[in-house]
Amino acid sequence: MRWIALQACITEPGPSGMDDATAQRAVASMALGLTPRVTLLDEAVLMEVSGSLRLFGGLAKLLQRLEQWFLLFLVSNSAAAQVKRAQGATSLIALGQLRWQCGQLGTPRKRVAELPMHTLTAARPHLGVLERIGCRNWDDVLRLPRDGLARRFGAGLLEALDRAGGKAPDNYEWLVLPEQFAEKIELDALVTHAPALMAGVERLLVHLQAWLLGRQSGLCALKIIWHLDKRRDVPPTGELEIRTASPAQDLRHMARLIAEHLAQQVLPAPVHSLTLASLVTELLTDSAAATGSLLMEVRQQGDSALELIERLSARLGDAHVQVWQPCTDHRPEQMQRWVPARHAIKSIATDVRNTGATGIKRIKNSLNSTLQTKTEAKTEALYPSWLLTNPLQLQTVGNSPVYQGRLVRLTGPQRLEISGWLMPGEGRGDADETRADPPTMRDYYIYRSEQGSLLWVYSERLGQARAGRQTRRSWYLQGFFA
Repeated sequence: MRWIALQACITEPGPSGMDDATAQRAVASMALGLTPRVTLLDEAVLMEVSGSLRLFGGLAKLLQRLEQWFLLFLVSNSAAAQVKRAQGATSLIALGQLRWQCGQLGTPRKRVAELPMHTLTAARPHLGVLERIGCRNWDDVLRLPRDGLARRFGAGLLEALDRAGGKAPDNYEWLVLPEQFAEKIELDALVTHAPALMAGVERLLVHLQAWLLGRQSGLCALKIIWHLDKRRDVPPTGELEIRTASPAQDLRHMARLIAEHLAQQVLPAPVHSLTLASLVTELLTDSAAATGSLLMEVRQQGDSALELIERLSARLGDAHVQVWQPCTDHRPEQMQRWVPARHAIKSIATDVRNTGATGIKRIKNSLNSTLQTKTEAKTEALYPSWLLTNPLQLQTVGNSPVYQGRLVRLTGPQRLEISGWLMPGEGRGDADETRADPPTMRDYYIYRSEQGSLLWVYSERLGQARAGRQTRRSWYLQGFFA
């Protein structure tokens, strides 16, 4: 069997105030992603890895992956720590080597029998007596008669020596991560302003991130519940749900989203405790590829476009951060619509994740074939990237449009007939004369202005019902090409 003992000591706690106990808990959670036999014993994390060595390519690669996970965890929480490790054939040997390594000499003993007695937990209550009888290391105690050793120091010391020597099995209660994360903490003082809750939220996010790394999952949604002072005539709790389009293990973006939402909350009473629970998580088949920074890759500087959209939507509101979507309609005014950007990117991200790599490839091939067919059928259909809300009627010179100077025609015409189609606000019973946009045909052209910009301009060809009212065609500017 192969045992690894690890100990993490925080040197810089960071904004979340991480301590050694939190770091040990994080290491244990991450170790569960490498082996199911993990336990916390005294000040160290013990993991039995003999069954995982072949899967991860050996002990060196297994420990390298664990160190990379823990480094990512520290970087995302702006903390620093020193991690020491030792290995041995049994759990107590690995723990003893670790304790000796953390001592003054700083290097492990070559022989297990030379380990001092203070490296064995069961011997610590008897160090004074053992010192007086000349037992300074494990080998000195093993030379004593077993019966007398058990009567003088109890069966616990003898059992620990047997476990250290591999003569007795290790019986530990292995750690198991829950299916869903939920944790509650008491705040140091009553909080009356919602933004001040971030101090407690950051402490909980540290534990949540360690749980995600151990589960090899990414977070998509969480819930924060604050418990209000019972002395006030208000509901006992308040809550806030935060969702993101892309599952993540690095929760810095989630922390910024929470801060934006808390800045808009008003607490009806002081808050004495917080609860954080995971709502939606997704299993990441390759956690290293999902985070983008565990392997030897260059980390992306700054936030992604997805994170920027979510932060702006949280700060300004969905109505002020929108994106256009194309619509299947032959009328230029109805070819696109504006929708909240946050909801649009969430639906796209969900479709991509649910479809999978094979489905995405099939969709791309179908779209490419469709676009190629349409392009071959009608190459003159060129549409601008920006449409005006309402077409702008242009001045004419000699029946030619003018916009900030003379215009030069490049292509056209492209004829569109809009008769028989209802525009927004119109009903089927409206007569042609009373409709806001009577039946017409439009000839679209691409013009170049004197400033060099490309314009999408159409001339209105009147129907028979209006032909007698106007003889000169009207020109309208409806869009701009990027």
